[in-house]
Amino acid sequence: MEEKFREHGIKITPQRRELIKRLKELENSHPSFNDVYKAVKATYPNISSSTVHENLKLLVELGIIRSFHYKGEIRYEMNSEPHINLAEPDGKIKDIKNDKIKKHLAEIGRILNEEEKIRYKTIMVVVEQK
Repeated sequence: MEEKFREHGIKITPQRRELIKRLKELENSHPSFNDVYKAVKATYPNISSSTVHENLKLLVELGIIRSFHYKGEIRYEMNSEPHINLAEPDGKIKDIKNDKIKKHLAEIGRILNEEEKIRYKTIMVVVEQK
């Protein structure tokens, strides 16, 4: 992630380095903003929520992470490969990585692009488990 900052000429502050570290630690859980904020605040107690928010927003804009809304929260993920996010009954979200699903998602992308003339940035699928 730090390489992306450098590529865009963005300074890597200690707070940004901590944010990246925490995102890597939390990446399999699709953390909410509050999860990320609490994790960073544990190391930097004086960091503001707006600083964390703006840096998460920057990471999304740079394409380093993705964000999505789920049940009133913004969630973050680092996996940019086509996949399904499985929302479990306890609120945890995990990635389902399956080659057959990946092929179907690629086909959906092709249909959107060629038949529907929709230029899309990403395909985000969230499946809620019973």
